[in-house]
Amino acid sequence: MVTGIRPTMQACNRAGYIHIQFVMRPEEDGLCLDAYVESLRPVPSPFLVDGKLSAAAERGRAVFNGKAGCAMCHSPDAKGPKGEMLFTDKQLHDTGLGIGNEKGRRFDTTGLAECWRTAPYLYDGRSRTIEEMLTRDNPQDTHGMTQKLTPEEIKDLAEYVKSL
Repeated sequence: MVTGIRPTMQACNRAGYIHIQFVMRPEEDGLCLDAYVESLRPVPSPFLVDGKLSAAAERGRAVFNGKAGCAMCHSPDAKGPKGEMLFTDKQLHDTGLGIGNEKGRRFDTTGLAECWRTAPYLYDGRSRTIEEMLTRDNPQDTHGMTQKLTPEEIKDLAEYVKSL
């Protein structure tokens, strides 16, 4: 829930039944769905090389943590309940990317683990690729400082993010 409207995953699951499937399900179904979601574990990115970051991704990590300022919100220090890296500060931010009725809306900082498999990007899917999100869809540098990055730095940064 990118707007943080639901306080927990369990609340999201129950709301999905009501607002997507338009049914009231027995609580047992909700508990089963909760257990399934809680059992999911991230899998290693296919962008890793022998389980490690490529040279380009290593350069991208430096851009992520430094020049682009991504780590300010997508913190590499944030850990989930099983110790997995989340890459989120779990906060709501107005990243300047809202359109129409969403203009000025604060969005949940999306975790970046396994984002290599979750295209399209941004709350409305306007970015088909990480590169589009970093360049075309961030013209005012409100979602990281990417406009002054070189094309090579953008490529390396995208490689790093896809390796998470």
